[in-house]
Amino acid sequence: MSGYVNVDVPIELLFTDLVTEERKKDIPNYTDSWYEHHKLSADMPIMRFDSHKSLYRYFMNEQASPSAYLDWYKKIFLTRGIDPPLQDEEVLAFRKNQYRMMKVDLSSNSAFFLQDPPLVKFNRAGGYFNLKDGHHRSTFLYLQGKRSMKVKMSSEDYMDWMNIEGLSEVADSFQRHQRSLIYTPILHPSYLHLKSERDQTYPTRLDVIMDFLGTRSLLGTKVIDIGCNIGYYARHFAREGAHVTGLEPLAEHYDLALRLNRLERVNFDLLPDRFESSSRLQQYEIGLLLTVFYHHMGDQDIRNAFLRKINQCITDMLFWESGGEPETEKSLLLQNTHFTRYVKLAATSGTGKVRELGVFLKT
Repeated sequence: MSGYVNVDVPIELLFTDLVTEERKKDIPNYTDSWYEHHKLSADMPIMRFDSHKSLYRYFMNEQASPSAYLDWYKKIFLTRGIDPPLQDEEVLAFRKNQYRMMKVDLSSNSAFFLQDPPLVKFNRAGGYFNLKDGHHRSTFLYLQGKRSMKVKMSSEDYMDWMNIEGLSEVADSFQRHQRSLIYTPILHPSYLHLKSERDQTYPTRLDVIMDFLGTRSLLGTKVIDIGCNIGYYARHFAREGAHVTGLEPLAEHYDLALRLNRLERVNFDLLPDRFESSSRLQQYEIGLLLTVFYHHMGDQDIRNAFLRKINQCITDMLFWESGGEPETEKSLLLQNTHFTRYVKLAATSGTGKVRELGVFLKT
């Protein structure tokens, strides 16, 4: 098979480019300083491409300064001993004009974003796509709320992404458990039509969490996703190079998560354990506790065991989403764990409840 296809790809799977060792020779005036600068924003999700996000948020009046973008722009030249061809004001004027044109194209449903989509390369080992061009367009569309975008890939990459063998396993799980609903998205072309109960509309909970993490590298970070459901969050952190453990005691979710890991070519340590009673856990820098803790509020023994396990296992930060009583949950977590500071990230809602998303931190 040869040639290229234009395909819609979920925004979660679009990562920035990475110049490999073999491609260094193609960079004019290459220096090691340039490469160190490149690596700061290379091979990361568009969702966390802070330099470019700062530019468009500035144009959207959501951010006071585009300084992160201007710093990125200047350093791609200065690190190679080249004077930047444009001054700050000229860069902003050029990008502002481009931003306005993209806004018009988007609002008028013009063919601009379809005629010459960005080229991507499938990272088979990581289960995501690296953009080879179109970083500005992709960031713009992401901040406009698009959950997927048209890209160009080789036919071979498309077939690798389709993963026909893994697809049949997932279909079998759907049939075996008579599943008709999914709680979080499945990032595969055969399931993009299937609307999930959560995380469909920008900003999703994942968007908010990624915003909070900013440019912090997750490579090698130990993460635990407590009650990971079908693994959407765990797989995202794994794509970024984190060492992830996901706990899902409900058999139908565990079974589908296991098969989706194979389908989406992402692996994390998936355990069918209950968090409060598992003997297989270690210590983790980051914990995810999304719409889980409130299920245990009524059983004091389980609740206390849960809180003790949080103290034992999670060292740096705990991302949390409440049930319908956020203040009660927050008080219990602050009073009974080593976390002393809480930052509210967003008011959320889902499955009929008004919720709150935040992060617990050490002072």
